[in-house]
Amino acid sequence: MKILVDSCCDLSEELLSRTGAQVAPLVITIDGAQYVDDGTVDIPSYLDAMKASREPARSACPSPQEYAGRIGEGGEDCFVVTLSSKLSGSHNAALVGAQLAAEEAPERRVHVFDSESASAGETYLALLLREMIDAGRTFEEIVRAVEEKIRSLHTLFVLDSLDNLVKNGRVSRAVGLLASVLSIRLVMSDDGTGGIRQLAKARGIRAALSQMVEVCRKHTEGLAAGSQRLVLSYCNCLERARDVQRMIRERCPAIGEIVMTPTSALSSMYAFDGGIVIAY
Repeated sequence: MKILVDSCCDLSEELLSRTGAQVAPLVITIDGAQYVDDGTVDIPSYLDAMKASREPARSACPSPQEYAGRIGEGGEDCFVVTLSSKLSGSHNAALVGAQLAAEEAPERRVHVFDSESASAGETYLALLLREMIDAGRTFEEIVRAVEEKIRSLHTLFVLDSLDNLVKNGRVSRAVGLLASVLSIRLVMSDDGTGGIRQLAKARGIRAALSQMVEVCRKHTEGLAAGSQRLVLSYCNCLERARDVQRMIRERCPAIGEIVMTPTSALSSMYAFDGGIVIAY
């Protein structure tokens, strides 16, 4: 069995090796320049290009044909993980790709997971899939367990800038300006069905990150010590990520393994410079 993810899944070189996942890259366009999210994008200069642009960055998902080709490579059964179907067309493209692949090899089993998440949430699922495959679980057992985890998965994030949301029309310019002047930072989360909702707001990035960790503590309160894995994705802010890691260690006893990984180009488009995403 193999794992195929779209490139909103944040996989460092170490995590690529650990999961054995193949990646279907999205393409991001900024002022006519295209960035293929295949691990070769220089994130700091890419972020500079987004900051300098008056227009929002645009992304294009892999085509159904590309998904079909990647699913068909090697002849193995295949699990596909995509970012939330409410955020991108990647999931629908993967479903059509799976149908095309089935026409070529109907005996091959393929399951496409809508992560109802992105970034660290996809990474969490890729790690879970690898563990279950290595443990010898059946295809059907893996599908049931991962779909169940998707229903309980929490994804939280804090943005250091609303600039991208303003450019994409998701936040008004007036709100963006006010937030910048007052140093307001938003604590955001999934809404349980793949959408995004605001949980809280705070004065300053550290206060917002502290609130995010407090939400994590409440979600995991009462669970066995060290029993939960957490994935922490960070956009061009390793020291800030380490600070969040320390806060989680101090305040969330149920969290055991903390997997840290830099954001991909696509995730960086959402998180923007200084953003932090956690999933557990």
